[in-house]
Amino acid sequence: MKMVISKLLLISTIIFIPAITQAEPHSHGGRVHSHPLPKQGYYHKHGNGPVGKPIGQQKRQVNRRAAAPAQNRRTPARGQQRRIDPNTQLQNAYKRRDYATVFKIASAFAKRGDPAGMYVLGQLALLGQGQRKNPKLAYTWFKKSADKGHPGSQYLVASLLATGTGVGKNLRYAHKYYLLAAKKGIPDAFRSLGIMYENGQGVKKNLAQSIRYYEQAANKGLTDVQLMMGERYMKGIGVKRNPGKGFNFIRKASQAGDPNADYLMGLAYANGIGTRKNPALAFKYISKAEKRGNPDAAYDIASMYTQGIGVKKNMGQAIKYYKKAAKKGVPLAQHNLGLIYLQGIGTAKNEKAAFSWFSQAAKKGLPLSQYFLGDLYVDGVGVKKNYGQALNWYKRAAAKNFPPAQYSMGAMYANGYGTRRNMQLAKQWFQKAAKNGNQKAKNALAVLKKRGL
Repeated sequence: MKMVISKLLLISTIIFIPAITQAEPHSHGGRVHSHPLPKQGYYHKHGNGPVGKPIGQQKRQVNRRAAAPAQNRRTPARGQQRRIDPNTQLQNAYKRRDYATVFKIASAFAKRGDPAGMYVLGQLALLGQGQRKNPKLAYTWFKKSADKGHPGSQYLVASLLATGTGVGKNLRYAHKYYLLAAKKGIPDAFRSLGIMYENGQGVKKNLAQSIRYYEQAANKGLTDVQLMMGERYMKGIGVKRNPGKGFNFIRKASQAGDPNADYLMGLAYANGIGTRKNPALAFKYISKAEKRGNPDAAYDIASMYTQGIGVKKNMGQAIKYYKKAAKKGVPLAQHNLGLIYLQGIGTAKNEKAAFSWFSQAAKKGLPLSQYFLGDLYVDGVGVKKNYGQALNWYKRAAAKNFPPAQYSMGAMYANGYGTRRNMQLAKQWFQKAAKNGNQKAKNALAVLKKRGL
């Protein structure tokens, strides 16, 4: 029952951008997250886009004079108070979570028709800061602000319309406001437009247009879109396959510090996708991803230590990282630990530990481990012999079209192990395994034929 440890695999999956809302949780490259609303206050940013205008600067400038160097500043005369910039007051109030003061400052400017003040009032109502959450009121403020040209409000009006939050759902109207926000350079608006055109939400489906918007979002620094476009170009999903272009998108996300990008960079260097194979760089990037808690990266680091890819072979280190990945639920890591303890690779043999690790991987649905578990029950290795349990685990693996398990099912029925002897069922399982290329099953069918069965 000798088996080579599973080798380094390209475990990454395609990233698909989810439904149109900046607040809805989603995942890509294994990381679940959501796009929060823009940060409170005025000098807010959307993604890595342009900074919003400070309060009062929509129509007039407030406190335009630059502060003098400290040594040249005059000490205010007694009874004289230094004027504080409203933005500073607002930011300080947010830091203190003094939403009453935030509301007071924003209200004063909103009454003068300042869209930035309206935007903040919308945020307070939407997030329930200093008041009960009131999406309907939030929409009202964002709409007033948006119609005065505030880009952040235009984006949020579109998002509320797209999700039916505080207003009736209207994808066509949402599209209009996403376009306005995109024209002002809001990166998230480009992402949302890409989603709409890809899925035909509020507009006619147009994948080419969708890709154009996604690329604009990626070029404006949205790392989740950079990763998505990177994987699409690498695999040719919705675009003509261009691994080099895909690699460049992923590299941008990595340079921006996205933790998922490091793992994909490592896989690209390990497999030579979009760039030359470079095991040393593969190890470097996958190590960075592992330090950030990526369980698949821990598995790959272990595999690299096992095979000496990009690093000197070291089974002690391999076992350490397999355990890290296994404890985070990676089935292949659990399976490989089973093999390591079963065969005594880099450590002392421990049949009970082998059985335990195979069991964990088998329960997660890995057919290879289910098959091995069946063998352990048949042979009584690390556990008491139990043909009934062996048959159960062989059956699970065989149901997933795993040929060795299909052969073992035939053998169990042919010998009456864990069940009544049934040559008809034995033959059926041998035929399934043989059809899938299993040589032992082909030999067994030849023997049955000679016996006239």
